[in-house]
Amino acid sequence: MKKIIAIVITLFLSVAFGLVANAQVPKEGTLAGTVNYAGTHKIIPLDKERAVLVYDNMGVRLEDSGQGPFHGLSIHNTGIAYYEKGVGRLRGYMFNMDKDGDQYIIELIEEGAPQTGPINGTGKIIGGTGKFTGIQGGIEYTRTGLRPVADGTHQAVSKFKGSYKIVEPKK
Repeated sequence: MKKIIAIVITLFLSVAFGLVANAQVPKEGTLAGTVNYAGTHKIIPLDKERAVLVYDNMGVRLEDSGQGPFHGLSIHNTGIAYYEKGVGRLRGYMFNMDKDGDQYIIELIEEGAPQTGPINGTGKIIGGTGKFTGIQGGIEYTRTGLRPVADGTHQAVSKFKGSYKIVEPKK
């Protein structure tokens, strides 16, 4: 009998704390902050006017408010850009992971981006896990490259703003 009571209490507490953990992310809201990152890249020239750049970087995401479920997330961003006559198109995927291992992914898009200078882009939040399950939304950002510390590396700062909502899965 004591085992059954212990199991029931354990199940109740697991469900209760699971709901509290999911409640930590409001059902909708705005996003505004900075992503600081560094990484590596490889340029693959096609000819004198065209090249493909493959990149991989990691960093940290900080909300302007300095708090909340989106503050202090680790990021891993990987993607590819195609440049023709100094103007590029980029497609990337940024994984944002919190301290519990829950994460969500943003698909990044840049069209008509110059190879240098501040670059504007958009992102679409396409899914998540754990407390971020059902997340949807979008961001706009401006990325500013910094002087690299070594050949084949890059550092940058991106300022972003956007909104999200958590959509309950259809049953």
